[in-house]
Amino acid sequence: MNNMFSSTAVSRTESGSVVLATSNNGLLIEKDGHWIHSLSQLNYHIRDLKCVGKMIYGVGENGVFIKSENEGKDWSIKHFPTKASVWSLCCNSKGLVIAHGEKVIYISTNFGETWKVISPFTVNNSPSIRSLCLFEDKLFIGTKIHPENGGIWMLDLNTFESVRVKVETEKMISSMLVHDELLVAVSGSCRGKNGVLEFIPLPSIRNKSEHKWNACYSADGQGSYLDICAHNGILFTSSTQNESGYSTVSRVYLEKQLLVPCDYVKGHGWRICNENENYIVAGQHETRVYLSNAQRVC
Repeated sequence: MNNMFSSTAVSRTESGSVVLATSNNGLLIEKDGHWIHSLSQLNYHIRDLKCVGKMIYGVGENGVFIKSENEGKDWSIKHFPTKASVWSLCCNSKGLVIAHGEKVIYISTNFGETWKVISPFTVNNSPSIRSLCLFEDKLFIGTKIHPENGGIWMLDLNTFESVRVKVETEKMISSMLVHDELLVAVSGSCRGKNGVLEFIPLPSIRNKSEHKWNACYSADGQGSYLDICAHNGILFTSSTQNESGYSTVSRVYLEKQLLVPCDYVKGHGWRICNENENYIVAGQHETRVYLSNAQRVC
């Protein structure tokens, strides 16, 4: 295990390099075991990073949007028309990039050059957005805690019609991904130990008006799970910090509906990405790098 300075987001390029957004030292890229500065003059915390092809996208505080078209050699820095922190973005290889403001969606079809603004909710008292997940022509939108309209909404990117596919009034939907025809979501709140990972087959969402979600819990209990990652069928999730100031990394076993704690990180585990059993956690007070060939396997 290796510990570095605090960080806020992490992702992996298709060539296998790691992109890390640090708290005070800009963006770093790891290549062949060496970390190099990629974007030093960055005055905003980046909350999410996504890579596709040679493209790297990032979003964060005060509506900042960053983009590199050559795996971090050069960057452009722009802003969405919002002062809110942008916590999530998603993209595909065809130039579609989607991010969010407090209650709106920003959609680009030309690799983030121009944007269209969409109000995705069909209710008067609309919730605030916390997470996004793109699958084909559907956008899943996870909300912050909202007593009436919280949960997960599904937006059709062809018609821009939306429907709520998960009702949640006491937890925020922190992160989502699609894995093996399943929509997987992690959630929780700042009070208690009600963090949970839930999943549902995508065909159930398409074909039913009532949606039955399966749940994975951990024996030690977490206030909230913050991120979820997958690679080659291996899933990990990271959590908020506990009373002792440490967050938990857990291996996810969907078939057994289990979350097995396997590591700890100082402070909140904001983001996590993995390559098979290896993972990197962007943590509030440290960045944790785990290499299975050097240490135990969870």
